[in-house]
Amino acid sequence: MRRVSVARLVALAEAMPLRDREVVEVVARLTLVSGAQIIDLFFSEIDNASTRARRARRVLGRLSEQRVLARLERRRGGAGGGSSSWVYALGPVGRRIVAYWAGEGLSRSRDTHEPSAVWTAHRLAVSDLYVQLKQAEQTGRVELLAFDAEPACHRRYTRLGGTPGCLKPDAFVRLGVGEYEDCFFAEVDLGSERRGQLIRQHRAYGEYLRSGVEQASAGVFPAVVWLVPDVRRAALFEDIARGLPEQLRSLFTVTAADDALGVFCGDGVEPPMQGAGS
Repeated sequence: MRRVSVARLVALAEAMPLRDREVVEVVARLTLVSGAQIIDLFFSEIDNASTRARRARRVLGRLSEQRVLARLERRRGGAGGGSSSWVYALGPVGRRIVAYWAGEGLSRSRDTHEPSAVWTAHRLAVSDLYVQLKQAEQTGRVELLAFDAEPACHRRYTRLGGTPGCLKPDAFVRLGVGEYEDCFFAEVDLGSERRGQLIRQHRAYGEYLRSGVEQASAGVFPAVVWLVPDVRRAALFEDIARGLPEQLRSLFTVTAADDALGVFCGDGVEPPMQGAGS
């Protein structure tokens, strides 16, 4: 595989068209993004579907050829569908360019490895949530002030026994809704995790709540929203919640993934707990 010189990398980073850069930055933020999601985010203003797909194909093809983006072997929704069915990650050149934009230099980067089907589906589900919130912002329903996916959303704290802990939500979301700001930890459940794993994640939120770290830095503790695929899965989460202390139980809201916007935009969820656990 050919090497890209530092001069070439700097030239690519400095001369990249604005829309290309925005696509790269979103892929860097979310880790995996499908072609269809990229079309929804960056080409939705084009009314004609074939023109929209053609322009997206041109941008994604160029970034893939430059190894700024990498196409995974596994497509979303099976074969066919052109660029929209591919799944994209940062390529080796893209990782170096993103580091350059962040002022971190131009260190060497390894090639992209093919992730598992389960991990891919989960990351794309998190990306779906981001797309929904961006679309809601475009219609004026909310203002998306922050969306941190993994690992940017991880929270480090000290457990009661003095050992280090790390809470790993799927995303942190901060929204402007009217005159108010709401913040959330988002957990996207695809039905693959066992009950014991889910209980441990609920308890991790309790540990992090008691640590007071979030409240000290932000003044509030975010609501935790579990996005689930069906009614049966929702019943499992409700059963787990019944075994939690009342203060911890009040943190969690369970909703169908299709109804996520209603929760995040203020329908049916309490505001973040002011100073909870402090």
